Amino acid sequence: MHWGYGTSWGAVRGLLQVAGLDGGKAAAAHFAAVWGSAQVMLPALEVAPPPWKSEPKEIAIDALHHAVYAVATGVAFAALDR
Repeated sequence: MHWGYGTSWGAVRGLLQVAGLDGGKAAAAHFAAVWGSAQVMLPALEVAPPPWKSEPKEIAIDALHHAVYAVATGVAFAALDR
């Protein structure tokens, strides 16, 4: 599940490049899209509570994990794009 999900969102990173975003701007947009969709999708699927019912520490950890994913995807994309 996570592999397919991560790969699909990696393709979105490529689309951001096509749209003219690169570097930090692309990483920020990618993070916002991935983390924002998780904040909507997971509560809708009743897999996680909505953000307003979560502890701030849990929200911070989740955001950090998604930020690491967005940055790592950006670094990998830049390396492959060379």
